[in-house]
Amino acid sequence: MNNKKKYLSIITGFSHLDSTFLTHNLFFEKLSKNFEKIFIINDENLKFFPQLARLVYRQHRSWKESFKEISELPDNFVLFDPKDSKDFSKFLQDKTLLVINNFNRHLFSIKLHLLLKKHKINQVIISNLGSRGGFDVAYIGHFFRFLFFHLNQTFSKKLLVLLSNLGIVSKVDIQFISNKEIVERVEKSFLYKKNLLFTKKLILVNSRTYDIYLEKKIPISEDYIVHLDASLDYIHETQLRGLLDEEIKDRHYYYLEKFLKKLSNEFKKKVLVCIHPSYHLKEHQGYFKDFKVLKYKTRECIYKSFLVTNFDSGAIGDAIFLKKKILGFISEFMTKNEIVHAQNYAKRVGYLKLNIEKDYLFDKEKILFQMNKNISNYEKYTANFHCFEANKSGSDKIIKIIKDRFF
Repeated sequence: MNNKKKYLSIITGFSHLDSTFLTHNLFFEKLSKNFEKIFIINDENLKFFPQLARLVYRQHRSWKESFKEISELPDNFVLFDPKDSKDFSKFLQDKTLLVINNFNRHLFSIKLHLLLKKHKINQVIISNLGSRGGFDVAYIGHFFRFLFFHLNQTFSKKLLVLLSNLGIVSKVDIQFISNKEIVERVEKSFLYKKNLLFTKKLILVNSRTYDIYLEKKIPISEDYIVHLDASLDYIHETQLRGLLDEEIKDRHYYYLEKFLKKLSNEFKKKVLVCIHPSYHLKEHQGYFKDFKVLKYKTRECIYKSFLVTNFDSGAIGDAIFLKKKILGFISEFMTKNEIVHAQNYAKRVGYLKLNIEKDYLFDKEKILFQMNKNISNYEKYTANFHCFEANKSGSDKIIKIIKDRFF
């Protein structure tokens, strides 16, 4: 007789727990009201070669240091940091889990996928951010970096599909997704119909952006120019080409700050700079000596924005949904991959893109006219990535399906 109690759990990396909490805070609040106890399990010691993985992913901060920077989790969220796979197995002796899979499908994580199969654990994925990823390109002169990057991020995904079809690892039971384009394309595919993909079922849900707009009722204004900064040494870029010289970064930020000052003067608006939770606040404040740099306040700032500028940020989804004026930036000091990402994002959404050095002498009235005109382009993006059922919470839909299917 099985006397194990069933719990909901989230497997994720504790080194970016602050970012995870910030991204899913509304969803976490709802989970806490619908489940007796939720375990958050650290994946970092459940990988192959965990020490090497930390070096590759530049996980320098301890999870406790990371966690100090965010608000407290709900009382019924319990953190579990397993020392190794044996410790994880011991933890499961009196429990059955449903796992919300918030870890990657890279080579190091195949061990964790094997563990889930060993313990017959069902899993779901929450992909409700309402954004599209960029495209990675090769770097001339960095062949081995490029090769490892794609072995780790592209080949490993194909390998897991094969292993799941052979029954060696488990498939994902449900992926909740806010991407109508993917759902429509995948549902037509032969592999999906024959259950030969890594995910058994895709379910379309309204995005996190839409849920927050619907439920939080954040005041909307046009008080600031908000810049969403992109680190030139973001992890995916450094895996391909290594760290940039400090001189290159200094020149990039010289022209960026100069351009933002001009925007501020032309439109008579104060500039706020928002950074990703994984970035170092002190470092970025050093780049923007004349502006206030904020962490964990991106959404609130976008709601108060007159204009939002970015290079290639998923957070721009809030500005698209709210029909804010948007400027995309590129820089002569960015490398090829970053420029391609920034150009593709601006093209897909349909907002104006400027070079922070070459387009410094912009005409205020012309770009204002173009930005206002481009807002009409956002409708298609919102229809594909944000709202599919008006006035309904995507988070509520996810929780109802999880409870009906697994509990």
